[in-house]
Amino acid sequence: MNLPPAWYYSAIAARTIIVVLCLIVGVRLSGKRVGGGLNLLDLLLVLLLGNAVQNALTQGSGDLLVGIVSVITLLVIDRLIGNLFVRRPFLESRFFGSPTVLVSQGRLNHPAMLHEGVSEDEVLTAVHEQGLSDLSQVKLGFLEENGTISIIPRDDPSHGTARK
Repeated sequence: MNLPPAWYYSAIAARTIIVVLCLIVGVRLSGKRVGGGLNLLDLLLVLLLGNAVQNALTQGSGDLLVGIVSVITLLVIDRLIGNLFVRRPFLESRFFGSPTVLVSQGRLNHPAMLHEGVSEDEVLTAVHEQGLSDLSQVKLGFLEENGTISIIPRDDPSHGTARK
């Protein structure tokens, strides 16, 4: 078995450390939004960051500096888009949509669930995770832009017997 020399592995370790430090600094400078719940833009950023650094880490066809420039560029773009969405909130809803009502006053919105590809079991799981035992205890249930289901309980959880 013909293994590369030890300096080769040392160089990969050093490149990995440099890229990780650049990512940590870049993500820290990008703000807390990057570390919070993932929306579509954040998911794309994670995928692109992985691709941008892969060759820089392993001395593939990429150069270390190319990987670092790619990471910085992606983080700057993410920050600029984030700032744009803060200043022009309507743009974010145009890109990512808006929450969809799945439950209203204890009743499932079957057309919305069908359109969004959400099952009754998924809604009931979200209801139970909120400590509620029945749909009748739900004032509103939303499918958020990031794919999570948010449940707002009724003021009086014992109210009503509506199920579907």
